[in-house]
Amino acid sequence: MDTQDNRECELESPQTQRRRLLLFGAILLIAILVILLFTSEKTRELGERLISPIDLLPLPEIPDVYDIQGYPAASERVFSRFLKQKGNHALYSKLKDFLRINRVDQVVPPFELLRQGSDWQDLEEPPFAIPPVENWGAMVYTLRAVQREIVPIIGPVTVVSGWRTTSYNSKAGGSRGSKHLHFCGLDIVPQKKFSREQLVPVLKNIHKHNGRQWNMGLGIYKGIRFHVDTCGYRRW
Repeated sequence: MDTQDNRECELESPQTQRRRLLLFGAILLIAILVILLFTSEKTRELGERLISPIDLLPLPEIPDVYDIQGYPAASERVFSRFLKQKGNHALYSKLKDFLRINRVDQVVPPFELLRQGSDWQDLEEPPFAIPPVENWGAMVYTLRAVQREIVPIIGPVTVVSGWRTTSYNSKAGGSRGSKHLHFCGLDIVPQKKFSREQLVPVLKNIHKHNGRQWNMGLGIYKGIRFHVDTCGYRRW
């Protein structure tokens, strides 16, 4: 009788072991799933807080004002302070997502689009401002024109004036119909070294051959600063 019982135990033992292994595997799988869910949630929360390096405290070596080919431009350090003001961080994050979805977020750093101008200090106006959501679509087409027509010819560019508030535009002596007020116009400067004599003919040629298809406005200012928009075919 004892021998038969021992044999039954020996026969049951592998089944019991398999059950235990299956139970252990199930518990382990559940634990892994819980950890993954917790980790993904924390990663998402961290991603919302750390949108880009600009959102972090600026490095000590970054100045408040850049000299962009002779034009003053507020830096990332100043922009990081601007983001801390009520509502700016969340709205800027939405703007970046909008530009990314429309595949124009890499044409220029998005924060440059919010520079009001290069004379904010003299005008005692904020260096940055964020346009209303309903104006964002106009900038997509302008950025595409810059990306496809201008950058391939003269190289990368820096924006020294993008969106402007009515207050800034008025103090700066801008036109009441300025395309900056509609988030359609950009004042930009080439990053490569150009003389005015070299740059102006190139820009005029771009506008002559491709400007109409983009409904492009081109304005050439003193020095090597120029204006581009896609809200009316014209040149000055």
